[in-house]
Amino acid sequence: MKKKLTIFALLFVVLVILVKLNFSVINVKDYGAVGDGVVDDTKAIQRALQQGANHKIYFPEGEYKITKELHIGDHTEIDGKNASIKAASDMLTVFKIKGRNISIDNLTINGNFLSLRGLTIANGSADIEITNSRIHNFTQPDDPELNRLTVSAIRIEGGTKHITLEKNKIQNVMAKNPVKGWDHLIARGILISPANAKQKTSKHIKISNSTFTKIGPKDDGDGIVIQGFEEPVDAQILNNTFHYNYKRAIKIQSPGVLIKENKIYNGFDENNYYTTYSSNRKYDMWAAISVYADNTTIENNKISGIGNFGRIIDIANASHIKIVGNHLENGIKGNYKQSSIVAITNNISNHLLKDFTISDNTFVNGKFGIYSNSQITNFKVWDNKQINIGG
Repeated sequence: MKKKLTIFALLFVVLVILVKLNFSVINVKDYGAVGDGVVDDTKAIQRALQQGANHKIYFPEGEYKITKELHIGDHTEIDGKNASIKAASDMLTVFKIKGRNISIDNLTINGNFLSLRGLTIANGSADIEITNSRIHNFTQPDDPELNRLTVSAIRIEGGTKHITLEKNKIQNVMAKNPVKGWDHLIARGILISPANAKQKTSKHIKISNSTFTKIGPKDDGDGIVIQGFEEPVDAQILNNTFHYNYKRAIKIQSPGVLIKENKIYNGFDENNYYTTYSSNRKYDMWAAISVYADNTTIENNKISGIGNFGRIIDIANASHIKIVGNHLENGIKGNYKQSSIVAITNNISNHLLKDFTISDNTFVNGKFGIYSNSQITNFKVWDNKQINIGG
């Protein structure tokens, strides 16, 4: 009996050793990376990433200069230990992720206002986690092939699933050129949309406990945008904080999204202006949340600030909407007598809006608590508290 136990124990030890060998740590400095912010570490890092499958890629503390985008494949875990990856030339994206079972933790990705994006999660990717990371300083590069595309810190393409973005800091994403085909400036903290019509709907995306700061300008600068999918995406936007998102914090143009327990603060006070088109409305932000798709729930969010919104929650051409338990407040210095708290509009002929529940909210400082220009069937409104409404 003891002999059998000894054999089993030896086999277990061998198995543990094999697992450890298979999931060993790769230090990028062992592949020639320097991390002094001067030497170009692109080739060294890419060599390490090419060995990444079933390994942890370790970046010791330092600043790693890169001049070309980096590619991450299947079964790769990246640990940043306060390391910073800094773009040093024009590029589409700092990291391109394409594969399954990939994670990035505790890494700073600095676009240095030379890269269009920080992370691109490509079609077909699944089980991706980005956590505890700072992703900042992006704009349109001078490269003529890139300088009229939409800028974003994180771009999630269609055909992806099980994407988790947790405890990240998204900062300083600013468009400087009109986007081709739209002719105004567009910036996104996180953009979730198909890259082309052939890509399938992305599914099961969670964005939580993150901060979004300085996404602009006002023309079309939004913290999180989900668009371009007809099927429900099953996305959750939970417990995030938004400051200085110039047009709106969240815009939803695809069905199946939960927006819950976020904090949205309008810090502007008559100092936020359109660049490529004009408006006589003197609101500081267009909206906190815009919803242009069905099956969206807005629950237990706190929205406030200094300046005023054009409307706080903006619903257009959408049905099956729940707005429950929110604190919705125009800014204390804003001209709130021009603003609706919840605005529901419909500009599609023969399109009927239906199934709205608006309950247990607090409305503060607005011309209307709820405004609608359309008939709505199954419209349930109860137990909302109104403070300084009307006038």
